[in-house]
Amino acid sequence: MKNNQAGGILILTLVLLMMLLVMFISLSGVVNTQYSQGGLAAQDETAFQIAEAGLNFARWRLAHDPTNYSSVSRDVADQLQGLLGTYSLIFTPPINGSTAVTIQSIGQTSNAPTREVTLKATYGSPSFARYASLTNDDVWYKSTISGAVHANGGIRMDGVSDSSMTSAKETYVCQTYHGCNNVTKPGVWGTGVNSALWQFPVAPVDYGALTSGLLSMKSAADAAGTYFGPSGGYGYHLIFNSNNTYSLYRVTAKTSAISSYAQDTGWQSLSHDISRQTLLSTSAVPANGILYFEDTLWVKGEIRTRVTVAAGRFPDTPSTNADIILNGNITYGGVRDGSRILGAVAQGNVLIPYSAAPNIFQLEGAFVAQHGRFGRRYYSSGSSNIRSSITRYGMIASNLVPVTAWLSGNTVVSGYQTGSAAYDPTLYYGPPPFFPTSGEYQFLSWDKTE
Repeated sequence: MKNNQAGGILILTLVLLMMLLVMFISLSGVVNTQYSQGGLAAQDETAFQIAEAGLNFARWRLAHDPTNYSSVSRDVADQLQGLLGTYSLIFTPPINGSTAVTIQSIGQTSNAPTREVTLKATYGSPSFARYASLTNDDVWYKSTISGAVHANGGIRMDGVSDSSMTSAKETYVCQTYHGCNNVTKPGVWGTGVNSALWQFPVAPVDYGALTSGLLSMKSAADAAGTYFGPSGGYGYHLIFNSNNTYSLYRVTAKTSAISSYAQDTGWQSLSHDISRQTLLSTSAVPANGILYFEDTLWVKGEIRTRVTVAAGRFPDTPSTNADIILNGNITYGGVRDGSRILGAVAQGNVLIPYSAAPNIFQLEGAFVAQHGRFGRRYYSSGSSNIRSSITRYGMIASNLVPVTAWLSGNTVVSGYQTGSAAYDPTLYYGPPPFFPTSGEYQFLSWDKTE
């Protein structure tokens, strides 16, 4: 009987020991798994931080070497722990006309190189086309304007706006051509609504930076076979067709000169209208989207892609600066998603002519007058003296005072009786090809891929 009891105790003891052993093994497995998972999580967090360091380096390199899109790998080390890991960067350059660069950063730790974290970010540099209107002089608004407005001079605002309106001036002397008698006024003033959006003084915009773009545009057009030298006549007439081609004419005669006035020139006898022209060619709009003319350029038509036209003569001297003349409506055919963009950059003025300007004028695009002005001269009489309305979509940049209407008191005596302007938001990071940019690259989007 005693032997049976001893055998039973032994069996119970063995069972208990086996249960404890199983529990110990299970607990050890759980602890080991948790420890392993904790270690991997720590490695993943380190790899994440290494990938973030890669994006920071990518942004730094873009700021200092903006055209370098080559891939690169770099080690990340710590003074105490030594080598932490490596990030690898892959750059996707901007599409034609965009400033948005996509960067993929792959982070790996030295302890667990197979555990990767991939981050993807997009950075963009804002263009000078981020304003609905940019003026290097004083300006007076009496109509509706949508989008940000900036002037390095003063602003008289008697219209309606829906975005920031900034001036680099704390005060300025308002001139007679803006309805004042050399009176000192605040940087932004007037009877316009939404005065809460007015800000002054703010830092001036470096308008002179616009002038550096023409030579690069000329070089790009020369490489693409779309550089056109002196015409041998009065200039070129460029017509964009709805099938994404352009027809190019040589202007061989202009209409009779008539008397007109501008603040910088006074009264002059001039003609900005075409009388005769000769067809030179009809071609597809180039893939790189740049057409350069070393002569006066008339332009109109239907834009069906992203394209920039530029006019300038070198050496750059005031007496020979080339103008762009808006010879008719310029439209996107109702498509405003950024796939159709026109940039028109004139070394001199962007002018609205006397008779060719439509009575109801539609302009879509980004128009830059580097040394001159955007607008229409003052005509004192004639059947085309008073025009009905001008509607703009996009932006203008004018070195001198822009003007589309001339007033006597509150009455339009020359130019367009009514007008409105709306900003194209796709221009901010998707300007026309070869358009100048300003400022550092800014963060646009971020994503973690598995």
